[in-house]
Amino acid sequence: MVSLRVTFPIHNRSNLTFCFLLLTFYFPILLSASTSHSTVDVRVLELFHPQEIRVIAKRDTFFVQLKNSYLSINGKKGNVFFQKDEFLIVEISGKIERKFNGTLKIYPGENEIIIVNRVLPDDYLASIVGAEMGDAPFEAQRAQAIVSRTYLYKNLKRHKHYDFCDLTHCQVYKGKEAETEETRKAVEQTDRIVLWNGNKIADIYYHSTCGGQTADFTSIFEGTTECLVSVSDSNFCKDSPHYRWEWKLSVEEAPFVEIRVATRAPDGRVTEIDADGEKEKGWKFRMRLARQFGWNKLRSSWFTVKKNETYFHFKGKGLGHGLGMCQWGAKELTKQGKTAEEILKHYYPKLLLGIRD
Repeated sequence: MVSLRVTFPIHNRSNLTFCFLLLTFYFPILLSASTSHSTVDVRVLELFHPQEIRVIAKRDTFFVQLKNSYLSINGKKGNVFFQKDEFLIVEISGKIERKFNGTLKIYPGENEIIIVNRVLPDDYLASIVGAEMGDAPFEAQRAQAIVSRTYLYKNLKRHKHYDFCDLTHCQVYKGKEAETEETRKAVEQTDRIVLWNGNKIADIYYHSTCGGQTADFTSIFEGTTECLVSVSDSNFCKDSPHYRWEWKLSVEEAPFVEIRVATRAPDGRVTEIDADGEKEKGWKFRMRLARQFGWNKLRSSWFTVKKNETYFHFKGKGLGHGLGMCQWGAKELTKQGKTAEEILKHYYPKLLLGIRD
């Protein structure tokens, strides 16, 4: 079976349709860089490290508890629990209740229950678009659907025993809770469209708020790539609560005595920090402090820092690594009348849209 793959410049929807029809008609056999994947395995509710859960299916309710290295399922010992139904509810008492499409696989992990939701890609994406973009204008949702689909097929099996987690480490996934009629429509209208880097599905990134300029790949990670470059975002993401921020870290709490910015990239990001005479990559420094003090403290690697007698005063721009599509910027561009294709062209000028079969 030949898998058809078509790429075309990112312009507007009419150009997109025309190019697709033109290439399909005149080039009947084109290379494809991927194979079909009928389901996605997502580990869910990991953040809560559950010891016991309740699973509500259409006709039955199951109480699942972790007992040493095995599960107790309605009082009976088991190693793995499967459940498939029209809809499933997982409840962690006093913490969260969430609905899921597809199938659940539940098994004992190290001191916690592991819950994996096997779901169709379109169901997964409809939830991702809602969780990542919320009630954003529709064209921003379409752009998110394309970017998230690209991420999905580029990063399958990101984790050893399942494809993705449901956290920002992969993509935020909330099951049926985040789905809406609009998010499903956004997924359907962009069916099979992904971003391509030459003959390969692009290694894609996106983030909440760029702060006015997206990041170049080399500002964040080691190595080089020509497909993720810094672009001016003007003040498109100015409505984000993270557009500008400040954080005061007390001298007593700080894991360093002295600190200075050693080098900074043209896009504004700190590429190297000097803390007590030790050099560290700017993004690694940001991640280390975020893990210690919280993700909404040092929100990006685009910051300045000054010290006085009582605290280190950080002033910064944006939230996240700053690579690729700025979600708050995409919302504003939609309000200005831009299509999803135009939004993606802005944030990924080196990439092409194409059909994945």
